[in-house]
Amino acid sequence: MSRKRVSIRNIFTTRNHQHRVLIVMGAMVVILLILIGRIAYWQRTMGTKYRNAIQDQGYNSTVGSTIPFQRGTITDRNGTELALSVKTYNVILDPKVIKSNAAYMKYTYQALNKAFGTTQDEFDTAMEQKNSNYYVLYREQPYDSIAAFKALQVDVKTEDHKFIKGVWFETEYERTYPYGSLASHVIGFVNEGNVGTWGIEQQYNSYLNGVDGRVSGYYDADLNLVTNTWEAVPGDTIVSTIDVFVQKAVENRIAAFLSQYRVNNIGVLVMDVSNGEIVAMASNSGYDLNNPRELPPLLDANGEVVERTAEEKIAALNKMWRNFCINDTYEPGSTFKCLTVAAALEEHVVEKNSKYHCGGKIMIEGAKDPIKCNATHGDITLTESLMKSCNMAMIKIADGMGKSIFHYYQTHFGLGSKTGIDLPGEASGILMDETKISTIELATLSFGQGFNVTMTQMAAAYASVVNGGYYYQPHVVRQVVNAEGATVYDASNLLVRKTVSAETSEFLRNATYMTVQSGTAKPAQVEGYLVGGKTGTAQKLPRKDHKYVVSFVGSVPANNPQYVIYVVIDDIDDEKMYNKSTPATSLTSQILGDILPYLHVYPEGDIEYGVPYTGIIEDDEINEGSLPDETDGDATTGGDT
Repeated sequence: MSRKRVSIRNIFTTRNHQHRVLIVMGAMVVILLILIGRIAYWQRTMGTKYRNAIQDQGYNSTVGSTIPFQRGTITDRNGTELALSVKTYNVILDPKVIKSNAAYMKYTYQALNKAFGTTQDEFDTAMEQKNSNYYVLYREQPYDSIAAFKALQVDVKTEDHKFIKGVWFETEYERTYPYGSLASHVIGFVNEGNVGTWGIEQQYNSYLNGVDGRVSGYYDADLNLVTNTWEAVPGDTIVSTIDVFVQKAVENRIAAFLSQYRVNNIGVLVMDVSNGEIVAMASNSGYDLNNPRELPPLLDANGEVVERTAEEKIAALNKMWRNFCINDTYEPGSTFKCLTVAAALEEHVVEKNSKYHCGGKIMIEGAKDPIKCNATHGDITLTESLMKSCNMAMIKIADGMGKSIFHYYQTHFGLGSKTGIDLPGEASGILMDETKISTIELATLSFGQGFNVTMTQMAAAYASVVNGGYYYQPHVVRQVVNAEGATVYDASNLLVRKTVSAETSEFLRNATYMTVQSGTAKPAQVEGYLVGGKTGTAQKLPRKDHKYVVSFVGSVPANNPQYVIYVVIDDIDDEKMYNKSTPATSLTSQILGDILPYLHVYPEGDIEYGVPYTGIIEDDEINEGSLPDETDGDATTGGDT
């Protein structure tokens, strides 16, 4: 057996070769790292120089822009556009390209002058930006001007078109509101950057905003712009529940009212009782959505215009933008009595034929002064307690329920918490904690004082007690539709809970009809129509100031309600009307007269609506002296409650 011999010389030769390979590889790595570092250094310190050198050779790899998306449209329930984005164009110049050739300078200027009326001074100012590839010459130009310029670029009658260089166009969208201030508190407006502010614009901002597209390109050797385009994705369309005609009618009546009276706040809400859709919602005077920061002039006692401070301007704008119907709270007063009676019927604390005695006032244990009523009604039925707005009856009804049941129904009707209406800034209202409700508090709570609500809360609660007991979430948007026409959000069924039985609801429809026919709400009548409802006159805190929130909540037709209307007037500046519900009921009558035919609610004439229940008083039996038409009798205790 032979054994192969390995010489020491071969071993050393192999090892030397490996060392040489490692040395070479290490050197290459070092060189590569040095090159990477050097390239990074050149990019950081000399990138602009080299980029400009490339552009001098006729190429520009930096030409590119964002294609803005078109913000979605907001329409009314019938498709009428309330807010839309109109396409406009920015005229962009590339001074570096234009200045690279005298012919470019001459003929490009001539084309700009013909299409846009560009002056020599404007053009020279742009050309002073000699190292710039992006100069905005004009913003928000109409398409007609753009088309005129493009026609010059392709006009082959002369050779001029070959020398029109370095001009391109950016697309932008301008948000516009065709109806100005109409439904301003519902719609809201848009700030820079497509940021919705207030109203639907804010609440549905993520739906309304789309996705930007992009254009990138370069100039070829002949300085023709070669581009690649990725189209923008438009925003979704918002179909609101608002009806333009009804909204306009409501706002016109408010404007006429405000021309006669000065008030702290006024709100009107019209709701479909079958689904919670807000058909109209108006708060105070509104504001111009196309110029939302324009304030009405501030006048002193002599009628002179006073300049606002910066702080005063901010405060005035916030007040102008606020939606009283959802952002502010107040004590509801006697409109709440409908809910007190409904709760008592549900708990069988009272029956439809229950009777009460009103002595005009009552002393509650722990109170300093007696609680008063608007009149001494004597013996009255449950229906009459609403017709005459009797505080004494409400106090006895609430006492029969007790504070636990009473407080439960307050929350059951949605008070003390947000309704979930799809508008920003909704207030929750204020309820007294159940553990803090004493006998005196329970008494005043029964007729709607000692707690705060919003208009949407009361409208939704009232709708539920006259529509058969179904509480629908109030909302101002029906559906959201994308660019392909597919529905991405549907609010057709927002039933929240059952509040009362059909029997209780039928009783309330009857009682509220009689309240308008023969009770405190007579001015809310509309000839030929069956209107039901309840008035409210709540004394504001501090009670000693004698300021009131007067209101009316009603439904029509009373026997089969389709719509609820709620009118609230906060602190009317009128010595004769400041504590009377007549302004609210009269305004309701005017609005209903305007809108009911349009809403396909037709006159039905008078009906004997109260016959099935005992104790209904006919008109000629009412003692007008003890039942004033113009006051609702939300009495005070003589001090704050």
